[in-house]
Amino acid sequence: MKAVLPVVLVAAVLSAAIAVTPADAARRKKLRAPVAAPPAASVAQPLADRFLACDVRVRDYLREGGAVIRVTKIDVDDARLQLSIQHEYGEAGKSARKFLRGETEEEMRKSLRAILDEYAAAAKAAAGGRAWYVIVARKVLPEYREISGEATSPWTAIVLADVEGRCRPVAFYQSVDRNKLDPELSKKLDD
Repeated sequence: MKAVLPVVLVAAVLSAAIAVTPADAARRKKLRAPVAAPPAASVAQPLADRFLACDVRVRDYLREGGAVIRVTKIDVDDARLQLSIQHEYGEAGKSARKFLRGETEEEMRKSLRAILDEYAAAAKAAAGGRAWYVIVARKVLPEYREISGEATSPWTAIVLADVEGRCRPVAFYQSVDRNKLDPELSKKLDD
């Protein structure tokens, strides 16, 4: 029995060592090489659209033909409440004037602040390359279909800007005279 005791004792120690070793090894591996989260740059991100938040609107307006041009500068005339739009091919001209809404002077002042904030955001978007002058077929914009006058162009324009991740219409042009456009831009309307 004296010989069995050391054998049993050695067997118990060895079995305890074998049982602890895999758990201990796993714990050591976790401490040595923690699993690193993949860096944000390596995570697959959808490609940014060149029209940013205006991606759907621009393409919807161009379904019947037209052209899209990047707006390079928007000048704000805060006295007349209108914009002067400049694009890659020159000037688009002045936008229609906005009117102040409200019954009281305070309501009109609130309307004025909202218009000026909207214009400032549009000017900032244009400076950042996030605004587009879109010449579209009149039949695409229902609000401009019913304009009287036989000299009315079949083309109209809208200026869209990506303001804080939302597509905002900034200015409308009821009639675009194709004869006054840059020849290269006029050619884009045929494409």
